[in-house]
Amino acid sequence: MASKSPMISRRWLINYVLILLILVFTYIGNYFEVETGYQPGNRISTLKPQDIETISIQTADHSLQLSKVDGNWQIEAPILWLANNIAVERIIGIINSETDSRLPSSKIDLSTLGLQFPKAILKLNNTDFVFGDTNNIGERRYLLINNTVFLVADRHLPFMTQGVTGLIDRRLMPRSLSLQSLDIGSIGLSKSSSQDWQSDNPEHSEKQISELINNWQTLDAKHVQKYNSQQTPRQKFIATLDSGGQIEFYLMTITPEIVIARPDLGLQYHFDAKHYYGLIDASKNEKSSD
Repeated sequence: MASKSPMISRRWLINYVLILLILVFTYIGNYFEVETGYQPGNRISTLKPQDIETISIQTADHSLQLSKVDGNWQIEAPILWLANNIAVERIIGIINSETDSRLPSSKIDLSTLGLQFPKAILKLNNTDFVFGDTNNIGERRYLLINNTVFLVADRHLPFMTQGVTGLIDRRLMPRSLSLQSLDIGSIGLSKSSSQDWQSDNPEHSEKQISELINNWQTLDAKHVQKYNSQQTPRQKFIATLDSGGQIEFYLMTITPEIVIARPDLGLQYHFDAKHYYGLIDASKNEKSSD
């Protein structure tokens, strides 16, 4: 038992020291009114994401206008359609960037930083974010806001240079559009007065119908590209909204991938071929051939 006494004594001594340090730091914090938690002193902007209502993007190849409608982002120009909220929020996230490198624009030649002829100009509400060149160390980009040049992490510009195809909602018919009926070739699907979906083909089960409609409303395309108007479509699909408006889709290919075009938007949506029975054919006991 006697051999354990020095170990016990050391433990008590360590505990006393820790308690003393806690008391000392608590006293210092209270006496000098030290602020704890996140300090936003190094943020490049005082804007808040929830306050952004309009977005303008200008690059050498693209010019886009977006606005927030009922809490969701919508592309206003060059086309009018729903935007991909996640992609837009990534761009807006630039306002939360932090940096220790800033300099008044009056003290530097902006042309040496690529800011005289910028890579892009992002306008959030009424504030311009001007993107210049990257520096040679750390993959950081020069950014001009009002009269200050910042050096920030270079992770926002790629989302802006993709244009419409990178910011468009990748679902064919998002739920917010209130779909009333969907004609897919030989299949006619419609919503009853009780809001249930039904098919004009009695062989389709409720599950098959539900899965097909759900895929049209929720399945994201792998990617979106410009519409190839030189290619001859295979079929025309028509979606009718509760408001009575109609949207035409063209089925371009089913192998090696499914391509469904929106000629009015000048875009086409690319899906894996495995989704054939979930987007084009409600049955699962037949095989398709191109």
